[in-house]
Amino acid sequence: MIQFPSSTRKDIRLPKESFYTHATLTPAIKRAMVDDIEQIVWSHTLTAETLNVNRSDKVRQIDVLTVFLKKRECSEKIFEVIERAIPRHILFVLRFKNECRLLIHYKEAYENAKGKYRIVESYTTDWQPEEEVSLTIFGLDLERIYHNFVYQIAGNKLTKEPGQELGKAVEKHQEAEKIRNRIARLEAKMRDEVQFNLQMQLSAEIKALKKKLSDNT
Repeated sequence: MIQFPSSTRKDIRLPKESFYTHATLTPAIKRAMVDDIEQIVWSHTLTAETLNVNRSDKVRQIDVLTVFLKKRECSEKIFEVIERAIPRHILFVLRFKNECRLLIHYKEAYENAKGKYRIVESYTTDWQPEEEVSLTIFGLDLERIYHNFVYQIAGNKLTKEPGQELGKAVEKHQEAEKIRNRIARLEAKMRDEVQFNLQMQLSAEIKALKKKLSDNT
């Protein structure tokens, strides 16, 4: 079970309506917020002061939003909208009945726009009984704590290597996913191909892509 220090507790309910005015919602997303979300609670705020760690210029605050869902599966676009509406780093704790999953967006600041971020990639854990969900707070400053959250939630999707920046690990994961998708498309195409010479061409391309994938992971 996730336990944050008592110094970080907020427990402030955020009305869903507040996001209607602070975010640009499509009709589909607005309907999903009504149909899929029961309640949003700003449960904790992690700062250098509340955690007694060093300050960080890149990550000044991590807000923990606990989202109670009406159904187990919902559109993750909702959480992207919430993330963009709040100019800070966010950890989502999603709850449905007695189950829980964690969601975090790895995002980076725009170079020429202070306080503005772009979402680079999203990571989630599997659904688990809430007492089995764990997340460890460790790091000398808030940026390292945030990065370690991303690594923990991403699991085996990200490889943590000594001296490698998190952004590079995310980039490698995205590239690997592109290669896997390309391989899947080529394999499907090869199954439907009737000409032997074209099958051989497709097979050679698939083999080369699999080698590239192996070399990069």
